[in-house]
Amino acid sequence: MHITKVLWQHSGALIGSRADLLRLGALFRLAATSPHSLVYLPLRENVRSEAVTYWDAGQGLADLVIGRSDTALRPSAWPILRASVRRGLKVGALATVRTPAPRPRPEERQPASEWERERHPLRATEHADTLLLSGSARALHEVGDELTWCGEQVALNSEIHRFGGPALLSQVNGPARRAGRRDASWHFMVLAEDHLFHRDR
Repeated sequence: MHITKVLWQHSGALIGSRADLLRLGALFRLAATSPHSLVYLPLRENVRSEAVTYWDAGQGLADLVIGRSDTALRPSAWPILRASVRRGLKVGALATVRTPAPRPRPEERQPASEWERERHPLRATEHADTLLLSGSARALHEVGDELTWCGEQVALNSEIHRFGGPALLSQVNGPARRAGRRDASWHFMVLAEDHLFHRDR
């Protein structure tokens, strides 16, 4: 799995397999459950497909940090915190955290009003080649649910079955564009690829 930087061009891409998308959906929901935890994914170290290499040349790849807005992490403090993670943090008592199950697909729920979407935006910042995504528990749950749905669609997608992908499945949006203010809007496409399907044909 890989994600590009999104803020410079206000757009980007998340590219992964079915298993990647299902795991990432669960990790977004896990981040949503705790105001004291961050999820760090060093994605730039992963093996790159041809599609990922193309996106890297155009926009650059990023590592990913997911956390609730109330974790109180200053984005500028991320490089120091990442260095401590690489050295190895001391672990007290290990505990198993149960990740919430995905909720129904958005069209099966009551659609959110514009006011609700503005109250629960997903925010993005970038520091030290890392994309930091934060939001309320609700915002993180919604992204996690959408990524899980995307993962489930990979097995049904004819383009992936025939060619291995990448295939566009969805899009995650940041804050809406507002008149009279500096454009802070951004989005990233959710692209799925799975060359195991293609090799088996």
